[in-house]
Amino acid sequence: NHISCLAALTMVLYDCCPQSCILYAGKYTHPLICPHCKQLRFKANGKPHCQFTYFLLIPHLQGFFQSIQMICLMDYHTSYQPTHGSITDVFNGTHYQGLMGEYVLVDGERLCHKHFSHHCDIALALSTDGYSLYKSKQ
Repeated sequence: NHISCLAALTMVLYDCCPQSCILYAGKYTHPLICPHCKQLRFKANGKPHCQFTYFLLIPHLQGFFQSIQMICLMDYHTSYQPTHGSITDVFNGTHYQGLMGEYVLVDGERLCHKHFSHHCDIALALSTDGYSLYKSKQ
């Protein structure tokens, strides 16, 4: 909840298998037992054993395009000129620069455009500051 408040993102909770086998959605919306590991979906008190938090990112990104100021800020990458020999911005990074030279692949099919070649393309990054998505199995 704290992250969603800070980022103004809407979140949806989905039940999931405690062993991370499945998410109880789509064709698995109704089962009470995981079809893979046979773990129960719910505890004795009726609450799910485990839940996955899904952040609705698309509406947030669509909202960016409703503000002229945000559109101008997001267009920054199109006019950025990388400086060789130093990193002054994320756009100087070797991974980003490498992607810019590669064609986009979707399900093994090469599309006719390269990564970040259109001024409306958005590069997303996630920084978790040591946050782990899964419990450590030691």
